[in-house]
Amino acid sequence: METILEIVRIEQVIREAEEGVNYIIRSPEDGAKITSRFIGRDDREVFFVMCLNTRNNVVAVHRCHVGSLNASLVHPREVFKSAILNNAASVIVAHQHPSDDILNIVS
Repeated sequence: METILEIVRIEQVIREAEEGVNYIIRSPEDGAKITSRFIGRDDREVFFVMCLNTRNNVVAVHRCHVGSLNASLVHPREVFKSAILNNAASVIVAHQHPSDDILNIVS
C-alpha cells in the first residue's frame, strides 16, 4: 500500500530588496529593465519570474531555473509555485540570451 504524506510546511527563503525600492510595471520596457537588472549579466540562460500584485507592483522575483549556455528547461509548476506563495495577481516570465544573439532563436 502506498504511503500518503501530509505536507507540514513549505518554506520560502526571502531576501529583502534595497529599502525604498518599489518596482512598478507600466510597460513591457519596464519589465525588460527589471529583468535585465537581475539576470542581464548572467553567463547561462536563466528563467526569471516576476510576481505582481493587482496594481502591477513587483512583489517578488524568482530565478526559477538556471540552465546551460543555450537552454533553460522549466516546468510550469515552478512558475506557479512562486506565484502562489507570493499571492500574485499576475506574473511576468522572461529569460535572457547570454550570447546577446536573439535572432539565433528566431531563425
